[in-house]
Amino acid sequence: MSVESAVDAPTRGEHRNVAALAAACGLVVCACFVIAGCGGSSSSPTPVSQSSATPPSSGPSVNVAPIIESISASSDRVEVDAEITLTVVVKDQETPVEQLKFDWKADAGTFSGDGAVVKWRAPKDIKTPADFEIRLTVTETYGTPNSAGVRPQNVANGSLPGIRVHNSNKELEDLSIQFLTDFAHSNVPASTCVRDFSDSCRGKAEERGDIEANRTHFEIVNYSLTMKSVTPAASGLSANMVVACSFTSRIKACDPGDKACVVGDVGTARGDCILTGKYENRRWWLCDSHFAGRLASSLRNFFGRQ
Repeated sequence: MSVESAVDAPTRGEHRNVAALAAACGLVVCACFVIAGCGGSSSSPTPVSQSSATPPSSGPSVNVAPIIESISASSDRVEVDAEITLTVVVKDQETPVEQLKFDWKADAGTFSGDGAVVKWRAPKDIKTPADFEIRLTVTETYGTPNSAGVRPQNVANGSLPGIRVHNSNKELEDLSIQFLTDFAHSNVPASTCVRDFSDSCRGKAEERGDIEANRTHFEIVNYSLTMKSVTPAASGLSANMVVACSFTSRIKACDPGDKACVVGDVGTARGDCILTGKYENRRWWLCDSHFAGRLASSLRNFFGRQ
């Protein structure tokens, strides 16, 4: 075998190696051709989530309902057939307050005025004390009418509870007459008689002690009571009441050594029963009582030791 033959005529194994190499080079060229032909530029493509430069729409705007921030009264108590002023603080993002509709209501009484500030007159022919709730509806009308000509509305509701209504003169008269009527019935315990006296008044304990002593020594057989006057203070926190009173009583026990006292004697105390009142805890109470008038000698300790 010559050298030339060895070079010019490769073996079968060498043919297979050349073919494999050529095939590999061809694939590389093809791959490079495909890559070069597919890319239009060297920059990366824009992600889909960022493809729109315009922000998404949030839809039509929503009209916000009015907000009632507070409802207040010029006083939390009022006399029958008297007025208090009511004021609401309300805010609305779209509509001026003066264009809102205010609907004030209560179970009794009457309103005067319109808008955010009105007056309420308490009813007069009611049993007192009584509590009333003030209710308020605020309506906002806005937008374009529908086919029926009706515009959209927003509504806000609020309330102010606990407005106390008094008929102070009558309440104080009733307290005074009830106390003296209980006192005039000797079978009524002292603790019951002073149930409408304020615990904050020293007169309650004094009055109870005087009545207990009266129950021990006297039996009331007759009485009369006539209301003369009720005078509440301008502050509305205290009052004076005067009742024309008389009590006819029989002595049933005497203190040891009291020679002027005779069991069975009957006498009368006649004059004015003077009482004071105190307003606390949202009601009237009695505070103390005194007697100014004439006493039979046998009844000198009828209202307690002088």
